[in-house]
Amino acid sequence: MSKKWIRILFYVMTLLSVFMLLFTYEYVSRVKNAPLVTIEGLRGSYVLNGVLHSQEAQLDVGKYVVFGESILRLYGNRVKVVKIPRFEVEVIWEK
Repeated sequence: MSKKWIRILFYVMTLLSVFMLLFTYEYVSRVKNAPLVTIEGLRGSYVLNGVLHSQEAQLDVGKYVVFGESILRLYGNRVKVVKIPRFEVEVIWEK
């Protein structure tokens, strides 16, 4: 190969690496800022730690007491439907 083609290939690979770095940074920041669990009422409103909610709420790491049937949407597109009138939710990080 001539030096011209090698130089062009070098610049193309450099640009590709920069774009991949930017894409990876954007993806990791979205994953980091995503809520671990969101909760919404199965039949309207629910009580979360003594506060009445009618829309979905985001849960961070910790323990919560919920009154009312609810839908829990976990990170990774998993959904849990809880039809118990009073229950506790503990949100933790897993390895």
